Amino acid sequence: MKILLVGAGGYASGYVKSLLSPKSDVTWEGIVDPYWESSKVKDLIVASGVPIYDTMEEFYSTHTADLAVICTPPFLHRIQSECALSHGSYVLCEKPIAPTEEDARAMREAEARYGKWIAVGYQWSFSDAITGLKRDIRSGVLGAPISMKTAISWPRSRAYYGRGTGWGGRIERDGVKIYDSIASNACAHYLHNMLFLLGDGSDAAADVESLTGECFRANAIESFDTCALRMTAKGVPLYFIASHAAEKNRDPEFVYTFENAVVTFSEDGDSTIRATFSDGREISYGDPFENNFKKLWDCVRAVETGERPICTAETASAHTRLIGRLHETLPIRDFPEEAVKMNGDYMYVEGLYDRMYRAYADMRLLSET
Repeated sequence: MKILLVGAGGYASGYVKSLLSPKSDVTWEGIVDPYWESSKVKDLIVASGVPIYDTMEEFYSTHTADLAVICTPPFLHRIQSECALSHGSYVLCEKPIAPTEEDARAMREAEARYGKWIAVGYQWSFSDAITGLKRDIRSGVLGAPISMKTAISWPRSRAYYGRGTGWGGRIERDGVKIYDSIASNACAHYLHNMLFLLGDGSDAAADVESLTGECFRANAIESFDTCALRMTAKGVPLYFIASHAAEKNRDPEFVYTFENAVVTFSEDGDSTIRATFSDGREISYGDPFENNFKKLWDCVRAVETGERPICTAETASAHTRLIGRLHETLPIRDFPEEAVKMNGDYMYVEGLYDRMYRAYADMRLLSET
């Protein structure tokens, strides 16, 4: 099994370590990244002896790859995925699949044109914990879904928005849509997860039917660093609140309510997804973070067996359609200047953390607290 890694910085360092792990029985054919020397795993890359190229075309001129792993900024995903497919590679593309539905549709069409799939790296969708929970939802063990809500407070420094080539927090650049935000990037997994769990098939995700919400920014960015969203999908009320500009860190947590049970998760707790039934019974589904790179090895196996991965271009497109709709319908407002404070390199909004979690308790917007 020959693998190409496109992108070596940031999150891609995890792929580098996975490909160098003792269990790896694949041939790592090359890296494509003109900026690889700035990677935090540069020394591992040098020690591996893996050939490095500036462009995918340069790599494919002398090599082939069964699987191309694309871990680059989202606005590059379409062109790079299409390049890999056209050279006979299956693709594992990091989330989100693309900034716009137009891009995602083109990627789905390229799958059909070249007869190869694109998997999308929402690692929770590949996890045993989430697939087990989804199996019980679809089989009716938990009863009909009543509501789902998710909250995350992840402060990010100003340097976070200057990462890479300066695309962080941008809506577009040079006429190209980027749509980078807390909902499309850092916390995309947890927003996508609600849609994935409501999907009709094991590899399906539900589309959002209605959307209301609020988007705010404290940082000097085009996009937003804080949002509170109320949605419905398949008639089920969904709620998502997240911020990069609150005073304190609080890792992802959710409460999914069903007719027969309440499913809870807190990364700040024991990081176990647990269903508690009205009669006191419990089902433990495990930790969805247990193996974040299971997605890589699942894709390797899918190439070998001819199967399709559980999270494909079609699966991930529901999230992309939601982000596009959000940018079309919800204005982005600045937090009041007097409420924005500095703590070192971090901008935060005074009182936001408490208001977020009061809102989360009752699935309210921030303006309703």
